[in-house]
Amino acid sequence: MKRLLLPLLIALFLPTSVNGGNFIVHGGRLNKEGCHNDKKKNNYHCHGSPKKEDLKSNNKEKINIKSCYDGDTCTSTKGEKIRLACIDTPELRGSKADPIPAKEARDYLNRLIAGKDVYIKRITKDRYDRTVAELFIDDLNIQQTMVNGGFAKIYSKYAHQCSWARKL
Repeated sequence: MKRLLLPLLIALFLPTSVNGGNFIVHGGRLNKEGCHNDKKKNNYHCHGSPKKEDLKSNNKEKINIKSCYDGDTCTSTKGEKIRLACIDTPELRGSKADPIPAKEARDYLNRLIAGKDVYIKRITKDRYDRTVAELFIDDLNIQQTMVNGGFAKIYSKYAHQCSWARKL
């Protein structure tokens, strides 16, 4: 009984911070910025990462899109590679390539945003170091427009990142 009681008491009375910083008390995989999507609370947050502030401050930034490589990947005029969050479009190359609808999706996206200023809502970085983000022209959600136009599908694995995708 004493063997079980001591660890329980230590856990209950353990300080909640060290040197002014908070403990990370939950599991979950963090990206290299120390951030993750909390599915239960439906938000994106970071743990003690200096880049956390950068992500938050850039969430309402206006950027200019140079071009879109395919239906879900674009490059800004400053060279930032952007993966459109929550959607998936047909592949241009590779074993799963479907070039005709892939080109249609790419061309539609380029007509929508290439050479234009858009608002970017940064969410995270992916394994290829691309910024995963939602793009908007005024109140028009570009990803949702791609899905509604039949050029993209909701990427169910990541739909939790976008409130509009969870509602469909």
